[in-house]
Amino acid sequence: MIRAPSIRLLPALALLLCATVCPLSAHAGPQSLLAGCTAEPFGGEGWSYTCDDFSAILSDHAGVSAQRLWQRSRRTFQRQAAGGVTFKVAKATLAGRKVRLLRMRAKVPEAQEASVFAVVPMKGKGARRVLCKARGTPELQARCGRVLEQLAAHPWRALPEEGVAVAQSDAALAGRELVAPDGCNLTAENGSGRIECGDGSRLDWTRLPDASRLRDSVREGLLTFKDVPRASYLESRLPCTIDGARTECTYLRMLDSSERREAYFAGAVVRGMPTVISCIAGRSSRLLPQACQQVLRIH
Repeated sequence: MIRAPSIRLLPALALLLCATVCPLSAHAGPQSLLAGCTAEPFGGEGWSYTCDDFSAILSDHAGVSAQRLWQRSRRTFQRQAAGGVTFKVAKATLAGRKVRLLRMRAKVPEAQEASVFAVVPMKGKGARRVLCKARGTPELQARCGRVLEQLAAHPWRALPEEGVAVAQSDAALAGRELVAPDGCNLTAENGSGRIECGDGSRLDWTRLPDASRLRDSVREGLLTFKDVPRASYLESRLPCTIDGARTECTYLRMLDSSERREAYFAGAVVRGMPTVISCIAGRSSRLLPQACQQVLRIH
C-alpha cells in the first residue's frame, strides 16, 4: 500500500513553502510538462503536482465565479504571506481565456523562489485555480507560464494525464485517502472500502471500471438493502455530493419499524473515477451518520 502524504498547507503556503520534489522526465515536451511528476489529490477539488524543479496545483470550484475566487484567493495569499512576499498583477491569456496573473516572490533574496497564480473561468461549471512555484530564474519562471497554460486547458475535474504518477492508498476514495473517525474501523482494497462505526453507521464505496455502470450499480444496492420480507420503505431523491462531485442521492427509510433502518445510495464520477457509495444510518441519531460525514453531503 502506498500512502499519499497529507497536504496540510493551504494552496498559498503549499506553493510558497513546498520543497519536496520528484524527477521530471527529460523527454517532457510542450504538451507533457507534467510527465514524470507525482500527483496527489488536493482538497477534494483537484490535484497537487510535485516535480523536479517546480510544483503546481490545479483545483476546480463548481458554481463559483472567477472574480469571487480571485478575490478570495488573493486575500488568503496576502494574509498567509504576512508581509514576507511581494505581489504583482499582470494580464495574460490561458487556454484562450483572458485572465489576471498574480506573481508572488519571497522578499528574502536567498530564497530565490517565486509563484504565479491565476483563476480561469470555466463556462457552465465554475472557476479553476492554477498555481505554479519554481526557483526564481527566468528559464524556470517561463516554464511556469507554460505549466499554467497546460493546466488551464485540462478537462474539468479529470484525472492527471498519462505519464503522471498518482500517489494512491488502498484506503482511498477516488484518489483521496480516507481516515477512520474515532470509534470506527476502516478496511479497503483495490478501490473499494468500508468504514464501520460503533453506532452502527457504515459507509461503503466501490470504484467502477467505467461510468456506464453507475446507474445499475446504485440500483443493485437499493434492491439489496430493500430485500427485507414484508417491509415498506419511503423512497425519495435528494441533491447531494460525493466528495465534491454533484449528483443525486436516493434516500430510503423503512416504515413501521422499531429500529432505525435508513440509507443513502448514490454514484458519481469523482475526480475522473466512477464511484458508487452507500451510507447506512445504523443506530446513529445524526442526520448524516458519522461514518459518512467526510465523503457525503446532502443539499
